[in-house]
Amino acid sequence: MPEMVCGDYLVIYLFEFGPTMPAGMGSGPVTFQEMRAWQEMSGIELQPWEAALLRRLSGEYADESHKAVKRDRAPPFGDSLVAQRLQQVEVEQGIDAFLDG
Repeated sequence: MPEMVCGDYLVIYLFEFGPTMPAGMGSGPVTFQEMRAWQEMSGIELQPWEAALLRRLSGEYADESHKAVKRDRAPPFGDSLVAQRLQQVEVEQGIDAFLDG
């Protein structure tokens, strides 16, 4: 994972109350109502921008978790060693397909 420069407390909060919740046939972003309940129970008061960002992060997490079910899905952090290896494998497979074709 990429190194966090700041705001790591928000990621901790996200995983305390989420990062997702059941929705329909799968999972979806945490609602503001769920965040409000978490705030009341934890005694933590979020600023409006923090709540909006946490809602967006929850939505992004849910979206990526749905996309991640594909076996060949590259990690969302593109400059990692895993992503570089996956790209190398794709290139090798393309070369093999060209040479076999």
